[in-house]
Amino acid sequence: MFESMYFYLMIVVIVFALGDIVGHFTKGKLSAMMIVMLLFLVGFLTGVFPSAIIAQAGLTQLVNLAIAMVLFNMGTTINIRQLIREWRTVCMAALCMVASCVLMLAAIPLIGSDTVLIGMPAINGAAMATSLMTAAATEKGLTTAAALCAVIYSVQKLVGAPIASAMGLKYARKLVADFRTDPEAKMAAFQAKQTGITSDKVPFYEKHKELYTANINIAIVCIGAWLARCLGDLTPVNYAIWALLLGSFSGIGGYVPPKPLQRSNSYGLLMIAIFGSIIPSLAAVSLSDLGTMAIQTIILFALAVLGIFIVSYLLPIGKWLVGDKDLAMGIGVEQFLGFPSNVVICREVAEAVGETPDEKTYIEDTLNVPYVVGGITVVTILSVLLAGFVISLL
Repeated sequence: MFESMYFYLMIVVIVFALGDIVGHFTKGKLSAMMIVMLLFLVGFLTGVFPSAIIAQAGLTQLVNLAIAMVLFNMGTTINIRQLIREWRTVCMAALCMVASCVLMLAAIPLIGSDTVLIGMPAINGAAMATSLMTAAATEKGLTTAAALCAVIYSVQKLVGAPIASAMGLKYARKLVADFRTDPEAKMAAFQAKQTGITSDKVPFYEKHKELYTANINIAIVCIGAWLARCLGDLTPVNYAIWALLLGSFSGIGGYVPPKPLQRSNSYGLLMIAIFGSIIPSLAAVSLSDLGTMAIQTIILFALAVLGIFIVSYLLPIGKWLVGDKDLAMGIGVEQFLGFPSNVVICREVAEAVGETPDEKTYIEDTLNVPYVVGGITVVTILSVLLAGFVISLL
């Protein structure tokens, strides 16, 4: 009864549910994944959870399938037209990522090259980059570095959210001051711009929704994942990069819908499997490792933030590209956040600064675009590309 796959799967899912509950009641101030990782770490250290709980829950084989499928699914959310339209934001986010990586490389004499290389994609990315690096580190026998990825992923939002919020508030005050000079004209121009952005023709998948059943959506993803695996075997480019690229280009023409896994109602279980690939690394952590990993995490984040600050705030690049240093810094730290954290921050900033419904809408929607595009650029795209590159170096 207490040794079956169903029992262990139930325990794993309950831990994830507890993380979501804490995240909900703290309004995201405490990351759900930080709570999940902490509960598993305590469970492993105390012996409450068996070290092989993920395998005993039947998730290990699912992980091998899930990574390529979720990456292809992520790729379908990339709006290439929007990225081209927001090229200044894309460049700003990319430059901040490059700067953070360059400064993190300076920590190699302190914490070692493997630790830095494995930590970089995790700091710049989210679940997918972390999962890829954890698996690669584990395969190479770098157990402490693999566990460090989990720790980094757990505290990302604690580092990024306060900075993104503070920069957003400073930028929003400038926006609202400008808006109040002529509210009617500013709102009319803003609405005209929004209408122009959303005036694309209705895609094929929207016209024929009845065709895209759960099975067809899953089939689309499986085809993309299989092709990515084949291309990964046939070329020196990692399959993760192929999966993301195939997903992004599949949406051209409007025949493949965005987020087909969500449309098939299978995304949640696959994401638990993805996170499950990170958790086993925590089982190898001892109490003596915790201090070392804490120091490594602080060093890497401090250097990453310093790199972002130099490029976006100290140098004139930020103001030249996006018109404002505060906005540039906010875009830069999106590599620690991503969706939906950035959207929540934009809403909170608008509520704090705006006084009328029009002001709040103007602030939120104006800030949403650079923050979301910045997150997509680094978290969804570049971090996965970096992970694929770093894996080839290990």
